[in-house]
Amino acid sequence: MGQLQSRGSVWKDPGAALDRVISQSHEEGQCLLYKLANYKKGGELLDAYRIGGGREVEKLILDQFSVFMYNEGRGKEITRTEYLKWKLRGKTRDEKSRFDPLNFWQDHEACWQMQYRGNLGETLLHMLIICNTRAHSRIAKILLKCFPKLAVDVVEGPEYLGASALHLAIAYNNNEVATQLIEANAKVDQRAIGSFFLPRDQQREVPRTQTDYEGLAYMGETLLNWAACCNNETCYNLLLDRDADPNAQDSFGNMVLHMIVVCDKQEMFGYALRHPKRPAKNGVLNRVGLTPLTLACRLARSEIFREMLELTCIEFWRYSNITCSAYPLNALDTIGPDGKTNWNSALMMILNGKKDEHLDMLEGGIIQRLLEEKWQCFARAEFLRKLMIMMMHLLSISLAMYLRPEYGQTLTGTTSKDIARYCFEATTLLGCMYYLVLQSGSEIKNQGLVPFIIQLFHDPIQLAFNISNLALVGCVPLRVFELRAVEELVLTVAVPGSWFHLMFFAGAIQLTGPFVTMVFKIITNDMVTFFIIYSIFLLAFTQAFFFLYRGTPNRATSKFTTYIDTWMGLFHMTLGDYDFGELSRSAYAPLTLITFVLFMVLVPILLLNMLIAMMGNTYATVVQQSEKEWVKQWANIVITLERGVGSDKCKSNLEAYSLPLPGGDDRRGVVVIKSKSKTRARQRKGALTNWKRVGRVTLKALKRRRITGDALRKEMWGLESVHTTPIKSAKGRKAGPSARSGVTSSDANVLRALTAHDMWLKPV
Repeated sequence: MGQLQSRGSVWKDPGAALDRVISQSHEEGQCLLYKLANYKKGGELLDAYRIGGGREVEKLILDQFSVFMYNEGRGKEITRTEYLKWKLRGKTRDEKSRFDPLNFWQDHEACWQMQYRGNLGETLLHMLIICNTRAHSRIAKILLKCFPKLAVDVVEGPEYLGASALHLAIAYNNNEVATQLIEANAKVDQRAIGSFFLPRDQQREVPRTQTDYEGLAYMGETLLNWAACCNNETCYNLLLDRDADPNAQDSFGNMVLHMIVVCDKQEMFGYALRHPKRPAKNGVLNRVGLTPLTLACRLARSEIFREMLELTCIEFWRYSNITCSAYPLNALDTIGPDGKTNWNSALMMILNGKKDEHLDMLEGGIIQRLLEEKWQCFARAEFLRKLMIMMMHLLSISLAMYLRPEYGQTLTGTTSKDIARYCFEATTLLGCMYYLVLQSGSEIKNQGLVPFIIQLFHDPIQLAFNISNLALVGCVPLRVFELRAVEELVLTVAVPGSWFHLMFFAGAIQLTGPFVTMVFKIITNDMVTFFIIYSIFLLAFTQAFFFLYRGTPNRATSKFTTYIDTWMGLFHMTLGDYDFGELSRSAYAPLTLITFVLFMVLVPILLLNMLIAMMGNTYATVVQQSEKEWVKQWANIVITLERGVGSDKCKSNLEAYSLPLPGGDDRRGVVVIKSKSKTRARQRKGALTNWKRVGRVTLKALKRRRITGDALRKEMWGLESVHTTPIKSAKGRKAGPSARSGVTSSDANVLRALTAHDMWLKPV
């Protein structure tokens, strides 16, 4: 197994490393660690525990295990040389990889000797925690009690590099061992950076440039991030008590709030953000410039997105269940404080998203309110102005084409009709230059050339319109060089492309917006799929009919004269245009008839009806989500209109539909007045009622069983202390239920432990 550790397959599938260790035979003398305990839940320690219990195991550990550790359990600093001796044992060569621990090596303290480690670089303590049975946990606690220095050991192999025993205890929700490890001074700033703990798209030798953060084992490297991702409030509080930093960032720049979003732990977000001892900072950017809010938009975490908005809003006033609140726009709006486009904003992420959850984020709430404010402030007037200019541009194109002379007549006449045509052609050219120079130039100046091109390819209507304008301008040199045939060919393509731009304006109207979306979905999804399959069938039967008619006397008068004519003939046959009598004039009439029947069954009957069914399915989907689809289409139009103006104008628009927030910085917010399901008084009353009910149930249970709070707590958790949510207490008076209801301090601890999950009595 030692040789398997550095082969290429390990790097390609780091998650299979532990599987290979478990499945191996562990032959005599292969690895001493696996004789003591192994992943098959066996070993000498387990045998001793079954025979003599904890005392026998403790005696065995104290008598014989000190030789497996540096300085008899006191530990020492290990170097690169020590690691290389373990890594290269029994090997003839060393294969390099970007996951090689030597690439990140720093001399660090260790207790369990490298030569006695497992094939993954793990110690006995790591293995016992991973096995995660009651017996293994009991042995791990005894081992840690005998040699507390084992708490500093980390896994040294490339797959699980940096994972400490505390990492594993948190992952397996083993709070007993985790508490003992923290009390043994485990390093709270230790990071797990092995290949197994990376997102899936980063576990390759050539990773993706920009990760999607997807991966079940990616939990943010730091211990505090792991506790938050595992929804473990107990360990989270223990780590904060040891000065763990909730704002420490991992290799991707993600901190606690980012990782809560990645793992979609909605209940932990408010807990970490409003923690009474050390709250996590909100709005911190990771390596790609995403805040927790914008990261939730990119990953389509709709529920936690709404929770984050409510937790970050500023309430101005409340009347019964009606509230007036301001929602910060710095990470939400597409316009930054300086008026420039914020490409990493939450709204931009939502509009670029492809999941159904992105549509849910647009429906109702603050996002729709923000879009309505933009529309009322500037977008509606800009929309009407652009529509009027567009109608004038299309009118000039239509009149210029209508007044164009017939084929064979000159384009340089001097009649009144020709002069009028010249005027409309000049107006058309001015309109094209307006769209290409002024409008597109303003967008390029506002957002940059590369973002403009990228956004253009995401908007097929705008792309087709710009190409049409370029084609119309390109007709000028064709007119000068009298290339009339080429000019008319260009006009044939350019004129419909200009008219299709009206689809952009139709998308902003609720009556036609869903159908515009439907047309594009059918073209980009259904038609592309159908065209690929149809092309395969058409090319296959084209060759068949071409060779069946090859050499026949009547071939010159048939539809199958050349290969291209055969292809076009079959296309006409697909639409029902065919001459059945022509099939008998082939040299192989029976075979031609069979091929024809096969073609008609597979293509016109099967494929065309399949296309109709696909389009019907798309129609049903769009109609079902018509309101959401229209809101997205409308939002895209609002953002497109917004990018067409300069940054100074955008800044003034931002100031028009928002107001400054308290704090003295450049933060701005949009005001929303809405009703809530509960008033603040009802929230307080409900929280107090729940607290009293749990208190009564707990006290009755204590009296019925005739035990103390400490006894019940030890029975439930087996811990010497209960670590729960910290509670802020007012100075000069006692806080908590024990001061008000006569409950003893021990019983109050039990009460707090029973209600640890919903301790927040503050109304949200």
